[in-house]
Amino acid sequence: MKHPVSFLRTIVIYFALILAACLNPTPTVAEESASKAQDNTAASHILDGKKFIGPTGEKGKKVHHEDVLSFSDGKFTSAECFQYGFNGGPYTATVEADAIHFHAETTSPTHGKMVWKGTLKGGTLDVTYTWTKERWLWTTFREYWFKGSLVK
Repeated sequence: MKHPVSFLRTIVIYFALILAACLNPTPTVAEESASKAQDNTAASHILDGKKFIGPTGEKGKKVHHEDVLSFSDGKFTSAECFQYGFNGGPYTATVEADAIHFHAETTSPTHGKMVWKGTLKGGTLDVTYTWTKERWLWTTFREYWFKGSLVK
């Protein structure tokens, strides 16, 4: 007769543990990411009105040309890429200590997509960006850099 009581006790303990877990769940990956993101202050439009000029080129190579990167009304624009149909795209920014990090994506109806990631520290903007163009038989993917100074 001890076995049915032990079995019943095990079932009750099991359901109690499940109930406790449901009432006090561990944070999910998304919740942990949100918590970390709160540590960095989201700063919508913080870069608006700023313009940077500087050299740019393909990763691992020397300067190819100068570009002007600008932020306005929540959008990011590259002057040199504008001629290829890459109109301004929305950007997000976060403040972390003495730096501002941003992320933007721009697309062209004929030339693909560009993804921009950069850090503003002091008056210097360091950016890495990629260009991807999908074609019928292959995809072009290139990585670039930009290092510009704030235009006052």
